[in-house]
Amino acid sequence: LVPAGFNPTVADLVINSLTGGSTTFPIYTGYFTTGVTCDGATVIYNENTLKFEVSNITKEKNATCSVNFVEKSTTLFLNNYLISLSGTTQGNGQLVNENGYRYEGKDPNNYIFFNNETWRIIGIFDSNSHGVSNTNLVKIIRNDSIGGYAWHKSNTNDWPNSSLYHLLNDYYYTATNGTSSSYCYQYSTSIKGNCDYTETGLQLDYRKMIQPVTWYLGGPSSNSNPTSTFYANERDSSKIYSGRSPSTTGNVGLMYLSDYGYSVLSSSCARTTNLYDYDTNTCAGNAWLKKEAYEWTITPKSDDSSSVWFVINTGYVSNHYAYYGDASRPVLYLKSDVKYISGTGTKSDPYIIDL
Repeated sequence: LVPAGFNPTVADLVINSLTGGSTTFPIYTGYFTTGVTCDGATVIYNENTLKFEVSNITKEKNATCSVNFVEKSTTLFLNNYLISLSGTTQGNGQLVNENGYRYEGKDPNNYIFFNNETWRIIGIFDSNSHGVSNTNLVKIIRNDSIGGYAWHKSNTNDWPNSSLYHLLNDYYYTATNGTSSSYCYQYSTSIKGNCDYTETGLQLDYRKMIQPVTWYLGGPSSNSNPTSTFYANERDSSKIYSGRSPSTTGNVGLMYLSDYGYSVLSSSCARTTNLYDYDTNTCAGNAWLKKEAYEWTITPKSDDSSSVWFVINTGYVSNHYAYYGDASRPVLYLKSDVKYISGTGTKSDPYIIDL
């Protein structure tokens, strides 16, 4: 019932106050529980659409409402939320606990919106992967390459001193132009590249989410090994070329060779399969990390000074000289307090996060 001649509209509703520490309305769904107390109106705040639903305004003059937004439990930290999905089917793939919680399969639901573009989640890992004690960190990779670059223009497989390490951590990380630097090469020192990351580099709000970590630099001398051997060798300080560091720190790196190996659906391609034999429909055809290009990994070859492991466009693993130019996809770890806001991880509904 309304007063005679009164035709109420949403314009007759006034939000009198916002409480619970909030001065604005939420911009993400699923992040708050909401209470609405009204005088002269029946109002519900729809958390899925982020809109007020007014069913009745009984005052001829302005109705008033107070809104209370309460942040949901910290169990919505992204790392905890993803771990809770372990063992479940995720799109055309699954999330499994295997030397970390990893996405495997042809196209699992591991899409995430980061840096205003599409990235994908490799998995959730403890200190054995990143060196940060007593915490699980989410590891992500850019869906697309930022270009084809020499791993190291001087043809040595020393990652902390390599061209690509400096491009990623000095220029891409800071969203600056590294084209005129001494690191921007597509092949040896003979082909300069375009390394202007002003627009495509990591923007300030997203840099705040990144956790600096330890990157392990061991590697085998042969690709006739299964993924588990590569994983162990990466963290083995004896599996390095003479004089090389077994690890380094940094904000941005590349995928490990074992990351690629574990991205294959294990029910289709047995974990005992050598990475040299991955160029089949059952193996590379069910590995979401496989792209249609030669792609660098961070993993050096341990028995010579200049070779680095990479993924062939047909899906098997090989090595070649560090001065070659291969596709480069940045990889990084998110801080443990990055929060899950919404999304199901599909390409059309990627995970939305906040710090």
